[in-house]
Amino acid sequence: MIHRIAAAAFLALSLVACKQDNGGGNGQSTPVGAQRFTGLGDVRVVDAKLVPTSDSAAGISSGVITYVVAQVELTNDFGMDATPEISHFYFIDRAGNRFQAKDSGSSVFIGVSNSQQLLKQNEKRTYTIGFRTNDPNVAGTILYER
Repeated sequence: MIHRIAAAAFLALSLVACKQDNGGGNGQSTPVGAQRFTGLGDVRVVDAKLVPTSDSAAGISSGVITYVVAQVELTNDFGMDATPEISHFYFIDRAGNRFQAKDSGSSVFIGVSNSQQLLKQNEKRTYTIGFRTNDPNVAGTILYER
């Protein structure tokens, strides 16, 4: 029971940290936005934050996994109306490593609910997505593959 209470408290604090535009104050999340992440093609990065989690990772000495949690705007230039899939967003870091987007599966995604509705041709929609990484200084490009 105490583990559930502790987990709930951690999740609440994580959400507050994600929503907060801290100028480096609490160290729980850092707004990095367009300074470190750029969109490619039909993707524009609105904002991005590095969010450390308590998720464990075997083989990582620090034991900390960081998520890049980004708000991206996708423009439907697919040539037809379509329903975008989160798994078609990718992040490529400076070293060429490729990460597939997620919007569930970790505490950093609590409260995230992306639209599953049809996106008409030439319309735009904002999505909140995340990429799991071990590098707290990661930077790179976010793109959408059809």
